[in-house]
Amino acid sequence: MLVDARESIRAARLMIDELHDERIFDHIAAYLRFGRKTKVLAPIKLPSVNTNALGMVYADSVAKTLGFEVENNVFQTTSEKRDRSVDVMSRLTQPPIFGGEIEVGTDYILVDDVFTTGGTLACLRGYVHRHGGNVIVCSTLAAGTRVTREATKYDRRQMGVALAPTNATLHMLRKNMGDEYHAVDSVFCEGLRYGLHQLTEQEARFVSNQARTIRGYNGSVSEWFSRNIIEARSSGV
Repeated sequence: MLVDARESIRAARLMIDELHDERIFDHIAAYLRFGRKTKVLAPIKLPSVNTNALGMVYADSVAKTLGFEVENNVFQTTSEKRDRSVDVMSRLTQPPIFGGEIEVGTDYILVDDVFTTGGTLACLRGYVHRHGGNVIVCSTLAAGTRVTREATKYDRRQMGVALAPTNATLHMLRKNMGDEYHAVDSVFCEGLRYGLHQLTEQEARFVSNQARTIRGYNGSVSEWFSRNIIEARSSGV
């Protein structure tokens, strides 16, 4: 097990060295606040679950380049099913849980390996804020195809993508929900403990598209999400 972990870290370092681009660090540095204590934090899983080598090594690279420390006291716990799943609904209903100490008043740079729906970074950001820290910027090594299509800059190595839902997406979500918006919002609050306005941009797009499809078949959006949230959570490992 130890050999495998070391090999994963070695491979991660080689990959990050190959992807190294000073412009990425310049982009992160633009968000720094002068005179503030700053740390770099990645959603590292407990060693007994997964090492997340790319996240660990990327955090180390950002910290060394910008002259900060890596936060090593925060860990992510997650189900095996969520780790294996690429299905948005499964990941949506089984958000990661974090534990560990956040330094009150400290600024945090959040980094991860891949940006897909943004759920992991959003949950980590919420954890940092709830415990008195400040998230100033998030950065990932790569992004899913769906995300890169929405890059706001031509150079996708420095792209800016929305983590929180845009006003346009929230408007479309309400439109596709119709008169069931508040009922679905209640389903999310009861089943997942957060409302529709707390979804990420990619999650909100998924929910909006599902609602449009369900209403197209004259189905009940709130019943569909209620049923699928219960099924997804009960089947989690």
